[in-house]
Amino acid sequence: MRKTVVLSFLSALFFVQSNAASAKEKTVNPSSIADESANKISTTFNARITLVDVHGAPVTGGTGLRGYWAQNVVTGEYFYPGGQEDEDKFENLPAGTYTFGAYNGYWDGAVSKTVTLGSGNVGPDGYIVVALTYWVE
Repeated sequence: MRKTVVLSFLSALFFVQSNAASAKEKTVNPSSIADESANKISTTFNARITLVDVHGAPVTGGTGLRGYWAQNVVTGEYFYPGGQEDEDKFENLPAGTYTFGAYNGYWDGAVSKTVTLGSGNVGPDGYIVVALTYWVE
């Protein structure tokens, strides 16, 4: 009888210890949760279109372009600036890689450009400058 009680007690003790050890292994570190949620926060960027000629000099004066667009390379989603035809600023674009382009005029246009938005590209005014090469026939 004594042997049975001792073995039962040792079995119960072993069972409790093994469950306690697995519970410790499964506990979640609160700092790892904070790190994961910080990684899920989406970063947004502002981008501004500038036009340059084939030599890289800024284009001055009016153009016949009818507006600009940006397309997310991964999702295929299109984004448009402000709402005015001559608006050249994109606000709060989610982080990612985008192809920027312009709606061509009758005799002029701009070459599309693919850019990855990142904090290293942000200028002092808070915008990432995307230079599109302007052409005229």
